[in-house]
Amino acid sequence: MKKSICILSMFLLVLASCNSKFKHHLEKTDHAVTIQQDSLILKIEIIDDAIIHVIKEIKGTPVSTIPDYVTVLEPQDVNWELKETENELTISTALLKVLVHSDGTITYETKDDKKLVSETNEQTFINLDANAEHTVSQGFHAGDEGLYGLGQFQSGIMNWKNVPIRLQQYNQEIAVPFLVSTKGYGIYWHNYSLTDFNQPQNEIQFEAPKTVAKTKETSTVAVDGEKEDVAAHITKSEAEEKNRRETTFTPTKTGEYNFLALSDNGGRMRGEIKVSIDGDDVINYSTIWMPRRYSGKKHLEAGKTYKIVFQNTGAKIPGNLYYNEPDYNKTVFSSTHGNVIDYYLVQGENPEAVISRYQKLTGTAPMFAKSAYGFWQCRERYHNQEELLANANEMRERNIPFDNIVQDWFYWPKGTKGPEWDPAKYPDPDAMVDELKSLNLKLMVSVWPEVKNEALEAKYNLKKIKSSNYIDVYDEGVSERFYRMLSDSMFHKGVSSIWLDGTEPEGVTDAIQMTAVGRFEEVQNPYSLLVTKAMYDGRRAEFSNERVFNLTRSAYAGQQRYGATSWSGDVEASWEQFSEQIAAGLNFTMAGIPYWTHDIGGFFRDLKSINPEFDSQYTNPEFIELLTRWFQFGTFSPIFRIHGYVSETEIWRYDDAFESTARKFIDLRYQLMPYIYSQAWQITTNSKQLMSPLAYHYPNDKNTWEIKDQLFFGESIMVGFVTEYEKREKEMYFPKGQWYNFWTNEKMEGGKAITVKANLDETPLYVKAGSIIPIGPKVQYATQETDEPLRIKVYPGADATFTLYFDDNESYDYEHGEYSELKLNYSEATKTLQITKGNSEYLDYSKSPMTLVVEMIGGQNQTVSFSGSDLEVKL
Repeated sequence: MKKSICILSMFLLVLASCNSKFKHHLEKTDHAVTIQQDSLILKIEIIDDAIIHVIKEIKGTPVSTIPDYVTVLEPQDVNWELKETENELTISTALLKVLVHSDGTITYETKDDKKLVSETNEQTFINLDANAEHTVSQGFHAGDEGLYGLGQFQSGIMNWKNVPIRLQQYNQEIAVPFLVSTKGYGIYWHNYSLTDFNQPQNEIQFEAPKTVAKTKETSTVAVDGEKEDVAAHITKSEAEEKNRRETTFTPTKTGEYNFLALSDNGGRMRGEIKVSIDGDDVINYSTIWMPRRYSGKKHLEAGKTYKIVFQNTGAKIPGNLYYNEPDYNKTVFSSTHGNVIDYYLVQGENPEAVISRYQKLTGTAPMFAKSAYGFWQCRERYHNQEELLANANEMRERNIPFDNIVQDWFYWPKGTKGPEWDPAKYPDPDAMVDELKSLNLKLMVSVWPEVKNEALEAKYNLKKIKSSNYIDVYDEGVSERFYRMLSDSMFHKGVSSIWLDGTEPEGVTDAIQMTAVGRFEEVQNPYSLLVTKAMYDGRRAEFSNERVFNLTRSAYAGQQRYGATSWSGDVEASWEQFSEQIAAGLNFTMAGIPYWTHDIGGFFRDLKSINPEFDSQYTNPEFIELLTRWFQFGTFSPIFRIHGYVSETEIWRYDDAFESTARKFIDLRYQLMPYIYSQAWQITTNSKQLMSPLAYHYPNDKNTWEIKDQLFFGESIMVGFVTEYEKREKEMYFPKGQWYNFWTNEKMEGGKAITVKANLDETPLYVKAGSIIPIGPKVQYATQETDEPLRIKVYPGADATFTLYFDDNESYDYEHGEYSELKLNYSEATKTLQITKGNSEYLDYSKSPMTLVVEMIGGQNQTVSFSGSDLEVKL
């Protein structure tokens, strides 16, 4: 008999202490209330005024020895009080009310009685059968709200309400179990195993297909005597009838149905997956690296019969299609392993405040070197030292601004997998790096935690997880030695940063194998977190005044504190997948990790790089237009980086029109560097965002909740992106207020959708009234010195503030106060700009006055000199 215990059945009446009115026995300590209900123990821990930690466990359950890798905030000494009635406990802080009902559910409210969210006993349980599909699950009522975060997914879905999705690390998909609501709360689900979010409750029935696709696991392509593993890709003609099934479906309710397709159960699928309803694609993936589950949504009418087609080319099973009905209205986290329900509730008056407090719980993001916010020249790949240096020099000779160049894989000796330089191809890495430094460039090199180099494994004693080549990063000693190996081969040769590829890791084929802290299946989702921790801790200890920057293909809650940026993986060049990148990135940043990037132009680009969508990336006009639009998106992403498989991605390789537009947007990126770097300071000090959805800024405007092709870049700039071929206009939604066209300074009223021009060499770019935007000169790299003054653009219509930030651009001295701020405050009533000194330990304005050109949009320009004393500029 399975020993499954439902939370609803666990809240039984027991004898209460003589001093308690509540019908269950409770104990109060300085920071927590513990309630015992028969064999269930419920602990509510007050972390601070806005953060509550809930733990539910069955009495006698062994205490887990798995470390807490995510949270860094200990319970704070805050004032809180406990009130009791027979059927309810009320825990009150300065910001929150926590109502514990006698049936065991918890309701969260603000201090002024605004309901945030409440638990439900539906889909809530602890199951002590370790072989169960899910062992712990917690349900919440979902209200009238938008829900964001959870990481990065390629579905194009922006709002996660009612949507089923599996939180599992893949190439292209990143699981971060943190959710943010427009109602002013967030939930961090503290479980490291695979987790299903809103597990679907219904299934569409199909007949079995006539044939099931047969695919090879890998295809081998020889390049210069090397072997590169790439996915076997079934051509469209081969795939037409593979795993294709049809059925009809007549819904009983009208509204938005949320679908989940289980495509394969034995590894990554290679091929296509499509679900269409009456010819409209609900799910459509054609990329090479595929996860096992896919989400989609569609509005359906009750009583109408729809034709559903489901095809998962390349899968080993026909697959299953599940769905949730429109009135699902729950938010549920269900994990495959664990014996404790464990989550944190974070309150905030808006998503910005929620994420800020969540980072207080899990750690804030440090500053990157200023160069990291510039342009990254990357491709698969530079084949030798001579080729890399030739392209770096040509970029400089052509006056194309950039700060970073990247060496991708196969720089290592034949038959191994890094990190070691092949002397035949890279005879002098030290000299190579020195030459790059003379060009004011930094080098990043790709490294896997999947080590295939027996000599290095033995030298650094790198224990692996059995059934894989992945190091046991859960072993602290192994992590430290992994860093030492990288430092010896990379950092000591002048390499500035590491591209941590393959950190999911998908290559552990037997998930029951042990790690240093438990079975891999119990701890697999935070693998990337621990890899980045090893790199951050090691480099900060060894090179204590050089800021850490690493790029990684995966992420987890708390990873923002380890100096890492994630990218969206090996995505395909298509208009559909380009569009999906925008929602993917926005939900990633809403999951509390501010730095994210993507392969501009897609990784798989044309026939040569296993993408049948385009013949040749260099001459195909549709691909070049896609590359142009993608490049515009990259300009307004936190990290600006081009990349492509079997590609020469330098911007002059394409036609003149693309090169001209790319130069325009690279120049714009560098001119916005004072704005970007100052916003980065706000990320570090106030947990702000550099890239965010409109719902982050306007959570109470329901029109923003589903928008996935517009974003905010920093606090003031709203950008729209064209995601269709040959479109030269775009419908954008403008929240209430006044907005200025960045390109023309034309002003318009918001509160409505407006169709705007979107020429191919521009993307719609608007600044909200009541903004200050600092604009720098055109430069060739981020730290290039110039005599040209900063321009301060004031967009009137409302009061505005901006804090300009300055430091040495490279070190951690800012942590000790070695930075300067310049406070800019505009008054709409008096039409004046106040310039005052903030913290000023770095710059001495009295010795080196700062020249500023103040530009009033719609008015005149004034040149002023700031020498440290308060300055008022009448506009």
